[in-house]
Amino acid sequence: MDYAPLLFNQLAELTAMRDIELMEFSLLRTLKDFLNPAGLSILKIDGKGQPYRELAFNNSQCVVTADEIKVPGELVIAIAGILGSGDATRSTRTGDGLTEIFHIHKTRSTQAFLIITVKEPLSRMNAYLVGGMLQIYRNFCEVLRDGQTDQLTGLYNRKTFDDSINKVFSLLPDEADGEFPGDKRDRKSVGYWLVMVDIDHFKAVNDKFGHLYGDEVLILLAQTMQACFRDEDMLFRFGGEEFVFVLRGTDQAGCAIALERFRTAVEERDFPQVGRVTVSIGACRMTRDTYSVTLIDYADKAMYHSKKTGRNRTTFFEDLVASGAEKYEEVATGDITLF
Repeated sequence: MDYAPLLFNQLAELTAMRDIELMEFSLLRTLKDFLNPAGLSILKIDGKGQPYRELAFNNSQCVVTADEIKVPGELVIAIAGILGSGDATRSTRTGDGLTEIFHIHKTRSTQAFLIITVKEPLSRMNAYLVGGMLQIYRNFCEVLRDGQTDQLTGLYNRKTFDDSINKVFSLLPDEADGEFPGDKRDRKSVGYWLVMVDIDHFKAVNDKFGHLYGDEVLILLAQTMQACFRDEDMLFRFGGEEFVFVLRGTDQAGCAIALERFRTAVEERDFPQVGRVTVSIGACRMTRDTYSVTLIDYADKAMYHSKKTGRNRTTFFEDLVASGAEKYEEVATGDITLF
């Protein structure tokens, strides 16, 4: 059978994507068409070796699992073998047949693997096809990441935030029933939090030491962020000295612990020439029935409350509402000047 026309069509579709998650969908669909395997998925594990996201192709559709992912013991051993040896691939027998594992890529704190379950070992041609598709996927992911990241800090840029926030809203709980799609836990124990961070007295840093040292502060601060938060947490630089985080999967107490860990890490870090740097933080819980522009306004108000009350601290908008200092209200849609 001549696979060339199908291959060219699938490559055209894959490289037309401008979203890494959609590229993952397209990659799985392409491999499904060529290999027709018994099982096909992309598994991501965190820096502790724990699975945190699985994208599986089942019944002609992709299903995302982000909690309580069950991985067979044989697969866990095979993945550990890849990580320990540096091999790109490994095979193992599982209950469903022969499972082929391909290492896709590594980020700052995660690893991604392509898992293919087949009845018989992949032919030399099919193994070559999979390897080639993965290399194309890796290369194009790098191109996309270059367009999605801030060139100075390496964090996601403002445009990526605008593109990503709608995805987050699709995962938020319905306020009426309090449940996340596919998640039976109470909505108060699991959530997404929008966080705004501003460097205290950053203008004084630039004025006193110059923009070169100011840029170094931004770079070191971004490194501190990446060290303190998980890969699945989204970190954005909006411009200037303002940053936005989207933190997933915790209640307010858990979010407060994570933000305090970050705030302390910044305060205790030595910034060359500049010395001590602090940040003011504001946060609010994200809900599906609240516009993103309103949530940004809430987090912004909380952050400026931190600045007005001494800086170098974290404020939750929910606490301001509880104290009567603020109230929930819709704001007119449109642009908000953040910096």
